Amino acid sequence: MGNVTMQLSRRQVLGIAAGGVAGAVGFRYLTQQLPDVSRNVGSAAGPDRAWPSPLGMQAGLAGHLLRRAGFGYTGAELDAAASMSYPDLVDMLLNQQPQPLPGMSDPTNHQQVVRAWYEHMATTTAQFPERMTLFWHGLLTSDYRKAARLPLVLQQNELYRSMGRSDFRSLINAVTFDPLMIRYLDLEESTAAAPNENYSRELMELFTLGVNNYTESDVREGARALSGIRTTLVGADGGRVTPPKLKGSTPAAYAAAIAQLIAQGVTFKGVLNTKQHDDGSKTFLGKTGNLGPSQILDIILAQPSCAPHIARLALRQFCTPNPSTQLIDSVATAFRKSNYDIKTLMRAIFTNAAFTSPDAYRSLVRGPADYMVATMRAIGRPDLAATCVSAGAGMNQVLYDMPNVAGWPANQGWVSSGGWLARLNFAASVVASGRGFSDPVDAVRAQLDNVVGPDTAAVFNASHSNEDRSYAVLSSPEFQLK
Repeated sequence: MGNVTMQLSRRQVLGIAAGGVAGAVGFRYLTQQLPDVSRNVGSAAGPDRAWPSPLGMQAGLAGHLLRRAGFGYTGAELDAAASMSYPDLVDMLLNQQPQPLPGMSDPTNHQQVVRAWYEHMATTTAQFPERMTLFWHGLLTSDYRKAARLPLVLQQNELYRSMGRSDFRSLINAVTFDPLMIRYLDLEESTAAAPNENYSRELMELFTLGVNNYTESDVREGARALSGIRTTLVGADGGRVTPPKLKGSTPAAYAAAIAQLIAQGVTFKGVLNTKQHDDGSKTFLGKTGNLGPSQILDIILAQPSCAPHIARLALRQFCTPNPSTQLIDSVATAFRKSNYDIKTLMRAIFTNAAFTSPDAYRSLVRGPADYMVATMRAIGRPDLAATCVSAGAGMNQVLYDMPNVAGWPANQGWVSSGGWLARLNFAASVVASGRGFSDPVDAVRAQLDNVVGPDTAAVFNASHSNEDRSYAVLSSPEFQLK
């Protein structure tokens, strides 16, 4: 921080940050705007009318969409988005094509993969594919430990990037045969003689249908249908390849051998081993036959609870923390009618009146990864990617290290004193490194919509250096929300 003493201590700022975000979801938080800001905005938003909503204005609505369909932006990027009509901006974002991750020296090292991903999220001109990659990573969960010394984290990351905007049928089929998922939920141990039920259960409970929409018999029969899935190494021509041996090799030599295979187009692939697969008759969700993986996925997607389950999860991440039944049904209907097209799902969310209403403004809490990427993009600091990898643990989000198969919390679940202190430490380290906002007043316009609470205004106005003002913006409760 700068040499000028602020009128509020850092401990007081911590209280403001934690209390301010809690206020957005539970306590009254009065509104005060910075000087020279017009009060000609929409009606107040939030359950306790926390802030006036700027979503009735083009720039306010553009920023709202960019924060949710992507991560963040500079003032110039916001101005460019605000020059477009809202329907055109939605179309532009939905049609973005993913760009590849930057290279890494060891593709078997999950921390290198995560660092490259943070850097990519902070620099790519196609943010929507990365936002969807992060969404699916949080829903279709896996753990880096199951990858051992294989490049399976990288492969799954690339899978969600390439297929995360396609159709859900293709995505969930690819996930079922994804090598990291196969290891994570023990499909590789499932045989006809001893079917493992882990993936069958989580496939229905967490990934597709939700609780109370299947029976224990469906879990058992689904496990039989999924038995025999194994991982193999295949070359670019589809032929099987013998993997290098870790035993007797140094970690560096093994990593180099794996990297060479990847450069040659070799990948790990899930396949159905018919010798280990139960080919007997099964009854699953009311359908009977010699069912295999493909058949049970079709049966699952035909269930009336599938589209609403995915719609509810997407709405909580992109629209509102507590979507109404009517809103869920509206989005789910569009999703189902499109044959589970994911871009149709997201268009139905972004163009729904619930997304653009004043109540939606700042109704979601940025997760730690989201917050750190937004910070890097706002101030042009992709070099902080390595810092993000280490800082995530203090904020309770380490990519590819889920607390459990259900994934991370959402929205208010991120609010804790420890997590917020870690965010403040991250913001302090960013500005202490000498590169905050070149114009913090403009940052209030671009990043905070010129709409701040009295405590944030007090901290900002008590600051006498760009460094302190940058910290006031990045540590503010308003910047933690979207």
